[in-house]
Amino acid sequence: TETSSESSSSATEITYLNADDMFTDRDKEVGYDEDTATTITLSDNASSCDSSSVSISDNTITITDEGTYLLTGSLSDGQIIADDKKVQLVLDSVDINCDTSAALYVKAADKVFVTLASDSENTLSNTNDFVAIDDNNIDAVIFSKDDLTLNGSGTLTVTAKYGHGIVSKDDLVITSGTYQITAAKHALSGQDSVRIADGILTLNAGTDGIHSENTDDDTKGFIYIANGDISITADSD
Repeated sequence: TETSSESSSSATEITYLNADDMFTDRDKEVGYDEDTATTITLSDNASSCDSSSVSISDNTITITDEGTYLLTGSLSDGQIIADDKKVQLVLDSVDINCDTSAALYVKAADKVFVTLASDSENTLSNTNDFVAIDDNNIDAVIFSKDDLTLNGSGTLTVTAKYGHGIVSKDDLVITSGTYQITAAKHALSGQDSVRIADGILTLNAGTDGIHSENTDDDTKGFIYIANGDISITADSD
């Protein structure tokens, strides 16, 4: 746009985004090798894994090395923590509730991929106010300090009775999958961006359906939608 008057003239440059720059081939890759993936079996007070890269303390499972991890089972009040460089988490019929924190917490990583296994139905939820467990302000059922990509051909239901559904403090990317997200606040939130390549999304939000805001960098804080079937019911935007 351009405005002018006798005394002044100003112009704002418009930047056009390209889908090829928004999504990498890895973002869209839903495959994994089940034979080489590390299996984590979830069960209340009886979760198990035979890898030294996974530590289990009661119902908190912490992943401390990069790789592909196949998760199955359920936790009535537990948490998965990813705390390493690059991790792929394959959800295969997983049901995790965390009463007062994130069911899935990406504490530190270059990038985490959450892949919904074919034909699987997965559920993540929280049921009470969030209680701080470290210096990060965890306020979502899926909370990531770093880039987060969700894909796959399964289904993910996220219920956030308090706080947000899915939050990334960097880029939040969805390239495939079916999502049913109900949140007291934002359904989807990415500080740097929210990018949707495809997928079926039903979003019910107490505040914004899809939210992105970066007050420190005016080239970030945007929403990009290339394709998909998206239905939003929101009390705000």
